[in-house]
Amino acid sequence: MALCKKSQYNPRAKKARRKENHNTYAKRKVIVVPKPSEVVQALSSMEIGEDSPYEHLWVHHSITPGLALELSGTTLTDADFEVMMSHPPYPSHIISLSSFENDWPKISAAFHGYATQTFITEQKKWIEEAGICDRATLSSELIQSYQILMQEWEKFGVDMQEHGNPDSLPMEFIAFQNRLWTSRRLMWLAEDLENLAKGTEALLVALRAQISHFR
Repeated sequence: MALCKKSQYNPRAKKARRKENHNTYAKRKVIVVPKPSEVVQALSSMEIGEDSPYEHLWVHHSITPGLALELSGTTLTDADFEVMMSHPPYPSHIISLSSFENDWPKISAAFHGYATQTFITEQKKWIEEAGICDRATLSSELIQSYQILMQEWEKFGVDMQEHGNPDSLPMEFIAFQNRLWTSRRLMWLAEDLENLAKGTEALLVALRAQISHFR
């Protein structure tokens, strides 16, 4: 009786099979879309309206890198807004501003514009990288981003509680603005995962449309 012929080892074929198996798994993997809480949904809808007298500041700071905000007592630059997008403490020349409450509508509008500009820059880079990733990898990255942002959202809530008194009102205002912005980011990420569940191309199309909306 003849012996069974031993099959030759083919590294290329093995690599191709691995890739095919990985792609099959990526397509079949169920994407779990997180449902933002009612508080997150409510905060995310608190946008600057088109009828706001400071809507132009939001627009200008969202499309113009390095645009400074001139106030009566100080000038805020991108470096200031970058620090403000984090947790307390915040720069003393901002929180000690005697006209802070009166200037807050302008500051918050410019803050929103800077945050939007930063978001657009990050999204453009992410879209380029996402184009060469499989569905499973994109799902993992988006879910991880959602979890990290959720932790930030909770921390900004703690910041507000810790500084919720008249002596630290500016820090509470800034922390609240961050919580608003983080709420919007969480809603967008949930939408990204919903679109990814329809397919990678559906996600990329939606992301490009989102960027166009901010222009």
